[in-house]
Amino acid sequence: MDNLSDSVPFGYTLSQKISVSQVSPTSVTLSSPAIQDDLGNKIKKYTVMYGEYPLAQILQTPALLDQSKEKTFDFPVVNGNLSMALSTTGDGLDPTKVYYVSIIPKDQNGILGEISNEMWFKLSESVS
Repeated sequence: MDNLSDSVPFGYTLSQKISVSQVSPTSVTLSSPAIQDDLGNKIKKYTVMYGEYPLAQILQTPALLDQSKEKTFDFPVVNGNLSMALSTTGDGLDPTKVYYVSIIPKDQNGILGEISNEMWFKLSESVS
């Protein structure tokens, strides 16, 4: 978490936002713009952080971070928007709960970039 608040040379900007492109009773698909590092290289690895608590609450109570989950997506080719899916079967989502989600880009050296905006979704009602 400490790395997320430090100044980093790349990552999401205020104009680069993630969105929920599809939500169903069993899965959610996130859409993200492709991020570039400080040298203009396209970032290929993204970690989706999701859990029942918003980031602001986690920052106030760091122990809540242990209840968050992560899923990493590694794209061999990056062109245009990226699509990342989470589901009830593979990612342990409970359709009746509200989840908060953010995405963190990671460069080829393992350095974390600026975190994305935060979204929320609830599968059972197909809302976000």
